[in-house]
Amino acid sequence: MYKVFFNECLILLTPENKNLRLGNIGEYVEIQGVDDFFALLKRLDKQKHAEQPIFKCLIEKDLLAELLSKMNQMPAAGGIVRNLSGEILFIRRLGKWDLPKGKIEDGETVAEAALREVEEECGISNLQMTRQLQSTFHIYRSPYLPSSDNWVWKETYWFEMIYSGSEIPQPQIEEDITEIQWFPEERLDEVRQETYGNLNELLSTYLA
Repeated sequence: MYKVFFNECLILLTPENKNLRLGNIGEYVEIQGVDDFFALLKRLDKQKHAEQPIFKCLIEKDLLAELLSKMNQMPAAGGIVRNLSGEILFIRRLGKWDLPKGKIEDGETVAEAALREVEEECGISNLQMTRQLQSTFHIYRSPYLPSSDNWVWKETYWFEMIYSGSEIPQPQIEEDITEIQWFPEERLDEVRQETYGNLNELLSTYLA
């Protein structure tokens, strides 16, 4: 099953039995063709939601593979960075708290990209990568592609990193980052109220 976000709507792409009706699902959608899924995205794109709705899309495995092949793949990588006090590093970008991440360049491994992006966006170095975490997924429409083919499937690979240095983090202004702050776990509710759904999912699993 994929948990993928689109416009802060959580879409569960799953081949499970369509008779399963568990959880706080807002709507069940049976996907019988690729066009059905894009029709759902276009409908959600026009709606305004007060709360984060959850959609369960029932789809066969073969059709899921075809669906993914119809979207532009834009893989990225980033890090959950902790200091020796256990605090987590967040960046402020475009009015929301975010984690440092960015596009994987040609020839890079996902781990190399994650380290580079954290170093570039936060102005710190000598990070120790400890483990790979779960990926997050979201869909968006790219303004840089023709409108008929501008659906992007973005998988972000995440790694836990430890920072033991004494550098003061510096935001990468050219990437629209205006602030960097270390947050202890007891203050993460402040972040959760002003971040993205996929990062809340990531943090919930990471901190469980």
